[in-house]
Amino acid sequence: MGGRKRLALFVGQPEEDFQRRFIEGFAKEAFEFGMDVCVFSMFKKYQDTASREKGDSNIFTLANPDFFDGIVILKDTIQSEDAAEELEQRIKDTYDKPVLVVDKESKYFKSVYINGYDPMVQLTNHLIEDHGVKDIAFLAGKSWHRHSNERLSAFLESMRSHKLNVTDDRIIEGDFWYTSGEQCLLSLINSNKPLPEAIICANDQMAIGLCKALTDRGYRVPEDILIVGADSIIEGQTSPRSLTSYLSPASELGAFSVECLFDLKAKRLLRKFEGKSRALFGESCGCFNKNMPTYNLKRDEWDTDISSEGFESVNNTMFENLLLQTNINDYISSVYSYAYQIKDADCFHLCLVSSLKYLNQNEVYIPKNEGYPKKMVHAIRYNRNNLDNLVSMDDTFETSEMLPDIYVRKDEPYIYYFNPVFFEDRCFGYAVVGFCNKPKTYDENYRRWINLVSGGLEVLRRHSTMDMVKEQIYKLRTGKFMKTSEVYENLSTDDKKKYETVKDILDNNLLKYNFQPIVSAVDGSIYSYEALMRSTTREPIPPLVILKFAGMMDRLSDVETATFRNVLNIIEKSKQKINGAKIFINSIPGISVKDIDELEKNLSEHCDTVVVELTEEAELSEEELDNLKEFYERNNIEIAIDDYGTGYSNVSNLLRYVPNYVKIDRSLLSDIQNKPQKEHFVREIINFCHDNGIKALAEGVETSEELRTVIHLGVDLIQGYYTAKPAENFLEHIDEKKISEIKSYHQERSDGKVKSIYVAGKTNRISLLNLSNDGCTDIVIGREGMVYNDVTIVGMPSHKTDIHIRIEPRYSGRVTLENVYLSNVKNRPCIEVGEHAELVLAIEGDNILDNAGIMVPESSKFTLEGNGNMTITLNSKDYFGIGNDMKSRHGELRFLHAGKLNIYGYGTNGVGIGSGLGGVIKIKGGQFGITLNGIKSVGVGNLEGHTDCLVKSCAFEAELSVSKGVGIGSLTKDALVRVEKTSVKINGDAKEFVGMGTLGGEVGEVFINDSYAEFNIRSENSTCMGAYNASSKIDIEIASLRAESVGKEAFIFGGINGDTEVSEVSLISVDTRIELHNAIGKDSMIEDDKFKIVNGKFKVMVNGERIERELIYKF
Repeated sequence: MGGRKRLALFVGQPEEDFQRRFIEGFAKEAFEFGMDVCVFSMFKKYQDTASREKGDSNIFTLANPDFFDGIVILKDTIQSEDAAEELEQRIKDTYDKPVLVVDKESKYFKSVYINGYDPMVQLTNHLIEDHGVKDIAFLAGKSWHRHSNERLSAFLESMRSHKLNVTDDRIIEGDFWYTSGEQCLLSLINSNKPLPEAIICANDQMAIGLCKALTDRGYRVPEDILIVGADSIIEGQTSPRSLTSYLSPASELGAFSVECLFDLKAKRLLRKFEGKSRALFGESCGCFNKNMPTYNLKRDEWDTDISSEGFESVNNTMFENLLLQTNINDYISSVYSYAYQIKDADCFHLCLVSSLKYLNQNEVYIPKNEGYPKKMVHAIRYNRNNLDNLVSMDDTFETSEMLPDIYVRKDEPYIYYFNPVFFEDRCFGYAVVGFCNKPKTYDENYRRWINLVSGGLEVLRRHSTMDMVKEQIYKLRTGKFMKTSEVYENLSTDDKKKYETVKDILDNNLLKYNFQPIVSAVDGSIYSYEALMRSTTREPIPPLVILKFAGMMDRLSDVETATFRNVLNIIEKSKQKINGAKIFINSIPGISVKDIDELEKNLSEHCDTVVVELTEEAELSEEELDNLKEFYERNNIEIAIDDYGTGYSNVSNLLRYVPNYVKIDRSLLSDIQNKPQKEHFVREIINFCHDNGIKALAEGVETSEELRTVIHLGVDLIQGYYTAKPAENFLEHIDEKKISEIKSYHQERSDGKVKSIYVAGKTNRISLLNLSNDGCTDIVIGREGMVYNDVTIVGMPSHKTDIHIRIEPRYSGRVTLENVYLSNVKNRPCIEVGEHAELVLAIEGDNILDNAGIMVPESSKFTLEGNGNMTITLNSKDYFGIGNDMKSRHGELRFLHAGKLNIYGYGTNGVGIGSGLGGVIKIKGGQFGITLNGIKSVGVGNLEGHTDCLVKSCAFEAELSVSKGVGIGSLTKDALVRVEKTSVKINGDAKEFVGMGTLGGEVGEVFINDSYAEFNIRSENSTCMGAYNASSKIDIEIASLRAESVGKEAFIFGGINGDTEVSEVSLISVDTRIELHNAIGKDSMIEDDKFKIVNGKFKVMVNGERIERELIYKF
């Protein structure tokens, strides 16, 4: 694929000291060649169980060798059983480009090694020659390990060269881990000899463990015994007594490995690595830090973990908030909201197995850690600049691509780390973190951060499983039909007894029916009842059990027949009690009914009462469905689709069945008030129903909160234990309190949702997702007594919320919006600034204000900053994007941002930036795209007030399709427009239009300097610049001017009444090219002697003929 060349590196525990330094050198060298680096990394070199080793090393199966120009394996860091060998075998079988193995032998590929012999000789010599030590013990590593044997040989060689004897009991075998120090000391004590004068350890970890063991027993280092380590690590350098050791040239080896790949590609002989280790003489041998590295504790930036609410902050609630989520969409949104905590990362990606998308819907299979599925879901894309971010379970890609983003060409090289996301034997996917042109590794906090993500996914999976079990219990309790596919075999004694009981029920029609009220969501009156099957046996048999054994007997048709006969008989006898309500009768499509002619006659007689509720057990063929629909239509019977949102009950079947009612399944309604994704889905279902003349019924409502939410969403009918339980008799009405509650919630829907206010300032970073989940409607910023004055509000890309931001009066501070999506509620501005406030609004990422903008009163100041983008959509009779309403003036508006501001307005009268009566506007940066439609509209300025507007150092485009309009300026009053160092493009399609200036004011002044101005106007009455009906002052200097205009009375400079004493046009060093078609034959009504044209070019064509004016050259 396109983009840069890239190298692959396979490693375990990359943040460990040696690996970190190796990778830094490797990446730095690769960056010099303009190459990306992809690191496939286990979180640990080895795990403590086989399943975790399998899960951690599974990341290696992701790498697709086809996309790499070279591969390096840090084999000694991959210590999970067989993981390195399986990786080598796979690469050998599938890859024919350069491969290098580091610090360990390979059956198939060339290897390079660090020289551990010479530095160990140097340290041993140092003890003997500089400290006069003769009795030295050696703590080795694993006996089969190259490093251990090499360092032991060096020690023995130094001792021999100094004619010092080493007995076997002075050589102790360890395993390179801290605990070997304790074992070493016990071995020396048990040898019945005095402790040696010094002990050399084959690595720093064992030396640290040994020093601890000595100290615990009262020995002093170095006063009582000298200790030396090897392969120095930061822990050794910063120990209570800094460890004498040597620092391996890991960074140099990393750079050398890149060079080796080029040598292998060119088929050159592989060179020996000549990098030298550096001895570090610390306190543990008595040298007292001769050349020990020092570390600067100062931070690189002023932010702290607490101030920035980082991962280690006491205010970090990531763990708690992840565990609160109950569906996958909320979960990934919550993960995204904490991605900013990944220190120094320029991007983060979370790729999940697609089956997670169906959590809470079906029993989900999570694959084992045996590779990855063919397709992955790109669940999260987080870029530090907050541009092009993504949170979705719908964006999939081929797993063989590993990550689509790595193939996008970037200005600078990246290093990407691929890590597994798993829990025990379950594979959830993988994560990728990237650093732009920074040769570095992730830190320990990232490992802990991603472990929280993995553990949270497992908790979510368990929640989903428990929810499904609870749902099955609910359906069993309420007697709803459920799918049964078990066969009659190996029944227990108890089941055989139930089998015989069900046979007796069907043979003797031992069935009765309870009736659960279905009530109006407006006033709580009973609209209908659902007939729910029960048995009349001494020991009640649940409906599910009846269906189970009826299916075994192939007698479901008997259940269907009995249900229709019995319920229709009850209807016939209870007409007065039913009192005009409808009766829902459950039916399984595709199950035949006996005596169909009799049934059809009875149904036809009660067609105004019966609603047949279709419970899907199997999807019907088109022929079966057509026959079913024809039968019910012939008898004027209404139908309902049951359990909508599960099984076969989906949009496709809605279109196939064309029902009169849709019963929304309880799985979508359970705890809906706390789950915005469910709320959004249910709202869409209800809207679809209403658009197609279908009544929406919320089934299984069990709490007051669920009742309130579904009524607010607009459901028509309600059924559930909360409103009324099934009863043998027909209830005349439900509980009066429940009726009152329903009426109250319906009134709330009519008036608008009840407010829930969050007062900002307790933390400086606010999650919009969490507030939305908590039902928040308003964020108040600037209230006295809060800890933080400046706050950041963090949303998710394209995650819409109905939240309104209110800035308190006299607030002065900075509010940052990061991927925020706010939506208008009840015609309120999305952001409302209080009186006498000074708000700096910084935008990062992509922000959306839907159906309303930002209101700034006349007494306040507003500044837009940041590198992000903002889109404002407006759709109302009178609208404004940023400013104030049509009857008010706006405060001072300043624009200093670097990103793009798009404003789309649809209505009668409106302003993109500005207000009805005017105010100061200063644009000093950014990109602007303003598109307005309506009768009277102004892009930047106002409708009925004086305009003073500066447009500087930006890119500005406006397109207006209106009856009367102005691009920049005022519709009816005087206008002063100044444009500097800017590209301006204004398109107008109107009856009356002015590009810059005023349509109805007395004076239109336009000053353009060092800029590009382009006009494209189609209007009967128009001008590009100045005042259409009065005096125009136009001064353009050092600029390019382009215009195309068509209209009966269309002009370029000034308008129809432009010939006044004060009107004038000055063009100095301007490249002017104009094409005009009108009925006047002139480009301006201003007299030629009022034109001053100096230097530059002047080509104006009117109706195909060139306008000639005097052009003066001055040098």
